[in-house]
Amino acid sequence: MTMSSTDGMAPGVARPTPGPALLEDRPAQLVDGEFGDGWRAAWPKIGLFVAGLTLLSLVTAAHLWVVYRERMPVAWGEALASGFATWYPWLLLGPAVFYLSRRFRFETSTWRAALAIHLLAGVVFAVLHGVIRAAVGPWVDSEPIPATRIIIGQLLYVYLSYLVMVAADQAWQNHRRARERELTASQLESRLAQAQLEVLRMQLNPHFLFNTLHAISTLIHKNPDAADDMVTQLSDLLRMTLDTIGVQEVTLREELDFLQRYIDIQQTRFHDRLAVTIDVPPETLDARVPNQVLQPIVENAIRHGLDPRAGRGVIEIRARGTEGMLQLQVRDDGPGLRVNGVPAPHSGIGLANTRARLTQLYGPLASLDLTNHPKGGTLVTMLVPQDPSAEAPIRNEGDPS
Repeated sequence: MTMSSTDGMAPGVARPTPGPALLEDRPAQLVDGEFGDGWRAAWPKIGLFVAGLTLLSLVTAAHLWVVYRERMPVAWGEALASGFATWYPWLLLGPAVFYLSRRFRFETSTWRAALAIHLLAGVVFAVLHGVIRAAVGPWVDSEPIPATRIIIGQLLYVYLSYLVMVAADQAWQNHRRARERELTASQLESRLAQAQLEVLRMQLNPHFLFNTLHAISTLIHKNPDAADDMVTQLSDLLRMTLDTIGVQEVTLREELDFLQRYIDIQQTRFHDRLAVTIDVPPETLDARVPNQVLQPIVENAIRHGLDPRAGRGVIEIRARGTEGMLQLQVRDDGPGLRVNGVPAPHSGIGLANTRARLTQLYGPLASLDLTNHPKGGTLVTMLVPQDPSAEAPIRNEGDPS
């Protein structure tokens, strides 16, 4: 008795589990200009392909065993051998199938040529499959089967199996390319956001540097010792700035350390006219904040709260943690947002860039509000998210965290 699926008893065309070609990292990728994942990454896919063929072999064996049992007793071993002989030839043919699949893709400009090649290749693979099947026949079939009979009997489902394998492989490759494009677009978007953040932050440095140098120039003749102290303090501040180039987030402790250097410069400039109080609980010092975010706010408070008057001014800096957010406040005791009913100009480059940086880093999760304080002066309130489940902030590669 012949235990072959070539005499009308073959199962319906099943979709084989797609897998990578053994040659997928060689000629096809040279044509594509790609280098692929390498053999190490290919082995799991090859294993999946073999597992799919094994499953189809078992299903075919079960089908033959049930069908032939109605006519005469059939040994399960014969049915099993026939099932594997039907599907395992694809282990030899698979590399060539996937090579052609990736060499001739169904692209917009080449789909007609690719279709013609694959329709013809399907016939060639059907013949090759029949030859391999006939070659293993003496070890599988109880009676010899001519190769022509095998080729004709299996032509349709082998042909369709080839087309299904090509379609599955190209669908997988298209999916992979789409994922790679998404990843590339995401990386480009992240790099663009990082560049925009760095531009915004670096715009503040010349602004601050110009103001400080101007203050030094006014002191250099009136109070040379104070001017010398300011140069030293400015040197320390610039050194800290250079050390954090490319870092978008720091701890509040580090931010306050940087801010204190700036405050020292301003107190040297204004002497007893400037008083600064800092109210920051210890539990908030490890919270993460945008790098150098407080300095432009404090500079704005000094410029609009202290510069316009001759008397003494107070700057208050406060931090509180609440409901996954860090609240930072800077208040001056100056004239506030309105002077004689006329809005005071408080929205310079410092606050504008700070708002832009917060938006880039945290989106709508962060905020910066400018209001009049009930006791007089201007109050700047900034909210920075600290919840780990919130959208992850953007960091440059230089961020040590």
